[in-house]
Amino acid sequence: MSRFRFFRIKILDTTLLRFIFFGAFNIIFTNLILQVLLFLIPTIIAAFASQLFNFTFGFYFYGKKVFGIKSLKKSFFIRYLFLNILIWNLNWILINTINFYNISKNIASLIVIPLLALISFGFQKSFVFLK
Repeated sequence: MSRFRFFRIKILDTTLLRFIFFGAFNIIFTNLILQVLLFLIPTIIAAFASQLFNFTFGFYFYGKKVFGIKSLKKSFFIRYLFLNILIWNLNWILINTINFYNISKNIASLIVIPLLALISFGFQKSFVFLK
């Protein structure tokens, strides 16, 4: 069986339910930051600033509370950092791409949330916090 079980997500998986619970808080605050900053600064910087909040909140809560990691090792941190760099780049690129079709950046940022959350969960479960 492959180490990466990315698309093997059970609907009633308790890990998924915890991810949704803590993710809801993370999405609300991350996107509040992003929505305000999109009015003030370029997309790439706004996405980066909101991703910094997401990174600090997410590393602890997803590692400890969602995936039950007792000790957050340096290897988890490095893998989580790489995932966040990927998510940040996908975020601003997708926002700008959708905005190209005359959809506001704020609406575009809301459209990409489910895709980014699915990618994030899959990578966290199968790579970042793999025990």
